[in-house]
Amino acid sequence: MEIIKIVRARPLLGTVAEIKLNHALSQQQAHQAIDAAFGCIEAIQNLMSFHDQSSELSLLNRKAYLAPVKVHPWTYAVLKRAQRMHSASQGLFDCTVANALVQWQLLPKHAFHPEPLNCSQAQLELLPDHHVYYRSPIALDLGGIAKGFAVDAAIQCLRQRGICSAVVNAGGDLRVLGAAPESIMLRNPKNPQQLQSMGELSQGSVATSSIYYSQRQYQSQRVSALVDPATRQPILTPHSFSVIAPLAWAADALTKVVAVSANPNHPCLAQFAAAAFILQ
Repeated sequence: MEIIKIVRARPLLGTVAEIKLNHALSQQQAHQAIDAAFGCIEAIQNLMSFHDQSSELSLLNRKAYLAPVKVHPWTYAVLKRAQRMHSASQGLFDCTVANALVQWQLLPKHAFHPEPLNCSQAQLELLPDHHVYYRSPIALDLGGIAKGFAVDAAIQCLRQRGICSAVVNAGGDLRVLGAAPESIMLRNPKNPQQLQSMGELSQGSVATSSIYYSQRQYQSQRVSALVDPATRQPILTPHSFSVIAPLAWAADALTKVVAVSANPNHPCLAQFAAAAFILQ
């Protein structure tokens, strides 16, 4: 039987999500698997978008301080991973930086409760039966971890449908399924239009964070989408921070740990079998 190779892309997660199958037994199998994988990504977007006032994340940010809110298992799974990363990084990864991004007009302003001073992700409480409670009126933004989680979900969906070799790439959050190597191209931080080869990757994930597209002037201050949770100040280092890890959610979240710490050898990386590098 002919081996089918297919590449398709869709605008999702605020970027372009691309799915490439290196091996499928038929056109029908390939397209059905890709449709299902895109469906997973879109469902996660609908659940966890900060921009969408009707998303489950927005519901949490409005109501979880008042009483526990039951959420979808995927939302709960992302929050559980975020808590694990917050603990492992000793707070360097923290999803409660949303209010700073709203203030700088990098995220939309929604009708959330006023956030107290010195808040952190430690105010997030995960209760049994997928219930979530905020001990203080915090606002979470899952943009630093949900995209990687969506990539992992898409890979799992493809695997369940008999695909053994594929690549899912959501704006640089990339995971390779199978032994076939995928070329990894990263943007030059000094010239983001220029790509440079970083070698090949198989059976693993890579993610990159940087400020070259998010930095801007807000009033008299330069700001970016990367925030130091301890100071609530923007990270303005003109470098890119990349992490290779077995799973995309971990690679995605760990890029923030590396960006905040400016340490490509941060001890947190070893807990997730990850490695990092900084391009200058």
